[in-house]
Amino acid sequence: MSRQTVEEYMETINTLQETQGSPVKTSSLAHFMGVSAASVSEMLRRLSEKGIVDYTPYGGVSLTEEGHRQVMKLTRRHRLWEVFLNRYLDIGWEEVYEEACELEHSTSDMVAEKLAQFLDNPQTCPHGSPIPDRHGRYKSEGGVALTELTPDKKACILQITNESSKELLACLNEIGLTPGTEVEVTQKSSFDGTLTLKVKGSIKAVGTEVASYIIVEPLA
Repeated sequence: MSRQTVEEYMETINTLQETQGSPVKTSSLAHFMGVSAASVSEMLRRLSEKGIVDYTPYGGVSLTEEGHRQVMKLTRRHRLWEVFLNRYLDIGWEEVYEEACELEHSTSDMVAEKLAQFLDNPQTCPHGSPIPDRHGRYKSEGGVALTELTPDKKACILQITNESSKELLACLNEIGLTPGTEVEVTQKSSFDGTLTLKVKGSIKAVGTEVASYIIVEPLA
């Protein structure tokens, strides 16, 4: 049981808890990890023995307080590397996720803190996601999904929640839907919810699935 494998399980459980609720079904975890249900059950048993997860066979799994603390440490390292790669190596925001996934597992606490200092302690990654501090705390900006906006409403983009899809991020970058950008909903289809947006003076159409990944702060 390698350290990287353990960390990938913890991160996946955390992601599923945030998107699907807790406890996480083992079948969902197996599907997301691309492994058999038997393999997942064995790994969860081991993680439970280490105090990282609360696991009940057929009842699901959730991170313990210690498991959550470790995930926040990984999240901090991951997002700090995303900032570095994007800001200093000029790697596009659609490319930094996978690179940071590799780097986070081999980064010590000392290097993570030196990296944070070098970057002047950024609050968010290139996708707008908050970066936990060294104690695992972070300030949530709140916001709502773009799909919640109605016509004639303006908002500022805070975050893109799907950081791992290169295709999605490349598309959003092309049409200008990046954190910090102001958008206005001009029309919402009553048929399928497709949004027509005014973005930097241009008109763009965005489907509901894509819009659901975009977190915005409504403007008065």
